[in-house]
Amino acid sequence: MFTLTSFDDIAGIADGIETTNPCMVERIRRAADSLGRHEIAARLGQAITEATDAAHARDFEQAQFGEASADAIVDCEYYDDLAAAWSLVASEHQLIIPHSIFAHDGSVH
Repeated sequence: MFTLTSFDDIAGIADGIETTNPCMVERIRRAADSLGRHEIAARLGQAITEATDAAHARDFEQAQFGEASADAIVDCEYYDDLAAAWSLVASEHQLIIPHSIFAHDGSVH
C-alpha cells in the first residue's frame, strides 16, 4: 500500500522541483502573483490533469509498442514538473494545507 511519510513526498516539494527546475518554479510564482486563489487552484487542477494524461499516453505506448516514444517520455516529465511546481505555489499561497490532507479519511461525502 502506498503511504506518504511527509507532506514533502506529495510532489517533491522540499528539494525536488525547486532544485531540478528552478526556472519553471520562478515563472509560475510570477504568474501566480497576479492570480486569485481560485485561479491558482484551477491551474493546479489543470496541471494535475495534464500530468495524468501524459502518464497515460506514455503507459499506452509502452503497452502497445514495448517502449514509449521520446515525445511521450519528455511530455510526461514536463507535465510532472509542471504539476509539482503548481503544487508548490499552491502550498505557498496556503491553498494546500498538509494537516487537511493527512486528516482526510478517504471518504468523498
